[in-house]
Amino acid sequence: MSRTRSDMSEAAKIIRDLHSPYWSERQSAVRRIAEIGSPEILRDLLQGLRDEKWYIREAASAGIRALDCPDLVPDLVACLENGDEILRNAAALALGNICLPGTASALERVLTDPDCRVRKSARISLERIRSALSRQQPVSP
Repeated sequence: MSRTRSDMSEAAKIIRDLHSPYWSERQSAVRRIAEIGSPEILRDLLQGLRDEKWYIREAASAGIRALDCPDLVPDLVACLENGDEILRNAAALALGNICLPGTASALERVLTDPDCRVRKSARISLERIRSALSRQQPVSP
């Protein structure tokens, strides 16, 4: 039995739209990913992307890289540890956008990742976090 549009999960709808032959629908799916604020939806999306072709995961990663909701940190950290290189790279950049000091240790662990893009993204995100921390700390006389 096929699912109707109304009973599909948001993650399933996003993945369906990433497959669309229409550029505008694929672009809309990427924008919806960037606006995810629910850990459950992100978790479902990451799970659903595991079985997708690389070009679908790459398209989804554009939205994941733009995430900036602190509630998503645990799932992004889990993606750093369990995702493929496309999703690990996107998660590393998203953690840099969120810019929470608590994510630095997870990013430091992937500085030795086998994929050079993941290592570079982790370095960039760590620099963002450290820069934000240095701006917050008062300068002593």
